[in-house]
Order: sequence, then C-alpha cells, then structure tokens
Amino acid sequence: MKAEPNRRDQMTPHERRLAMEKGERTDRIPVIPFIGEISGRLTRTSSREYWHDAGKMVEAEIAAFNRLGHDELSLGPNTCGILEALGGNVVYPEEGMPYFEGRYLTDYRMLDGMEPVRPEQSKRLLFFREALERMKKAADGVVDVAPSIGGPFTIAANLRGVEYFLRDLRKEPEQVKRLLRLVTDSMKNCVDMIAPYADGLRMADPVASPALISPKYFRELVYPYLVEIMEYADGKIGQKPSLHICGNTRKVWDYFREMPIRAISLDNIMDLEEAKQELGGRMTIVGNIPPVECLLHGSEEELRKEIREEVQKAAGSPKGYISASGCDVPYQTDFAMLDSWMDEIRKISGL
Repeated sequence: MKAEPNRRDQMTPHERRLAMEKGERTDRIPVIPFIGEISGRLTRTSSREYWHDAGKMVEAEIAAFNRLGHDELSLGPNTCGILEALGGNVVYPEEGMPYFEGRYLTDYRMLDGMEPVRPEQSKRLLFFREALERMKKAADGVVDVAPSIGGPFTIAANLRGVEYFLRDLRKEPEQVKRLLRLVTDSMKNCVDMIAPYADGLRMADPVASPALISPKYFRELVYPYLVEIMEYADGKIGQKPSLHICGNTRKVWDYFREMPIRAISLDNIMDLEEAKQELGGRMTIVGNIPPVECLLHGSEEELRKEIREEVQKAAGSPKGYISASGCDVPYQTDFAMLDSWMDEIRKISGL
C-alpha cells in the first residue's frame, strides 16, 4: 500500500510543507491529527498488534492517510520505545493506548551499570527502524515522515517513577543529571537510527510541563537537554524538531524562543492568538483542538465551529499555522470526526 494524494487537494503534503517554509501560498491549511494506534481500527489491527507488527503498523498509518489526506506521518520509537530499551516496562493493551507500569530505576546506584542505548543492540528499537523503513517507502515522497523520540525529562521521569523523580529534583539533583545524561545520549543514538528515514522529528516532553515543575527547574533540567538533542537532530536530519509540552506553558515561552524549534504544538487550554503574537515570529504554531471535549465527546457542529475559531485566531502567523489536536486523539474517537475535521479545513481553504 502506497500513500495517495487526496483528490480534493491541489498540493501534496510534502509540497505544502515546502511552500509554507518558504512563505509561499499553500492550497489549504496543513492538518496534523495526533493519531497512532487508532489508525489500526481501519485495518482491523489491534493496538497491541500495531505496536508489535511493523507491517501492520505501516499499513494502518497509510490507510489513515489515504482516507484523510493529513500532512504528516509519524511513529516511534517515542517515549515508550526508548523507555523499554533502557529497561522500563510498557503495557500494550489489546485495545487502547500504551501506558507505563512500575518503575525500573529503584536505586540510582543502578546507573553505575547502565550505558546509553545502542539501537543495533536493542530488539525493540530495531522494530521501529524496520517500521520507519517501510513507512518511508510507502510515503513515496507524497507525505513527510516525522518520527517521535519523546522528551528526555519525561523518559527519565518514567524510568525512575514520576513521583520519585520530581522529588529527586530537590533531594538528588546530581543523580537526576546523571539519569538525564544517560537518557539524552540514548536519544541521540536513536536520532542516528531514524535519520535516514526522517523528513522531520517530533519531540513531546509532557512531564516537563510548568504544571509539574517550576521555570527554574525547566531552565536547569529541561532546557539544556532539549536544546542538545534538537541541535543534534537538526545536524543529522537537516530539520529542526517540533515540540509539544502539555498544559499551560506560558511561563516557559521565553525559553521556547531560545530553542531551535521548527514548530510548537500547544495544549488546547492555550490561546492561539496569544501564541501567534508571542511565538509566531520564530516558529510555526500548531494546535489545538480539544481532543476529549471536542473530538471524542463533541458534536460535528461543535467541532467545525472550534476549527473555524482556531483558524481565525491563528490567521497570519508569520511562520505559518498547522491545525492539530491539543494532545493525542483518544482511541475511541469516531473516525467520522476526523473526516469532518479535514472537510472543514478544505472548505475554509476553498477546496
């Protein structure tokens, strides 16, 4: 199965992305619904199969693209894959989204025997390399592939246990830095692995939210490691990464401005007009349809109204705007809502 351009569009997603980066006219507003295992419902692939069968994963992603015509394909290794490669435990239910169980790093002395992950020695990471190779071929230059590698603070937190990790910021700061160094070096090795198949890179660091940590800790323990990976990825892939952090990130926007970010994905509680004014001159604004209230539980009329309002707020953002969900689309979301989303964007764009 190959990616096929949507008949209603005048440009392919790849052409649209290049035009937007050059500041040229595009046929419509780009759309990136943050979907993953939900795509498997189109090919009768369970969530567990999606995450463990590279062929079925790519088949599901291409089926979703050929139905919707959205603007980017993505898969892991993300937080889950890198966490597993470092020893963490991820549960993959038959239906639904993966989740972390337990904590691997029960004692920081365990770091003495741990080394950065090398993908060629990790069966789990090699799975994602196979999936990426298949996806790149299936995308066939029509749509870009932007893998996700999670975020260093979030991977470290889930390896240690989030509650313990957040306590350690104050009680064990040097050990936290040791762990972040291990995770960051592992992530850079993963960038090496995915670079041949990547047109871009996604990073999501939800535990780094100002709802959980102060701007001081963000500056000391999030910012430097994110920047290091972003600069490394830019050198390897030739594209600055996009970044998503959950919650109200207003307190750390000054740091966002200093980062080599291509696009900032905003939680649905954030105001797009304010983001356009404060961040739009440096990066593409991405967001931010409420995934639960609007996509999962809302009506089609409410969804279309929300889309129109967000487009109006983000209109004219200097580095462009991408319509997206404020976080991952819930697994039980009706695919018809995603159809309506794409339909409304095309109507707004005159297609």
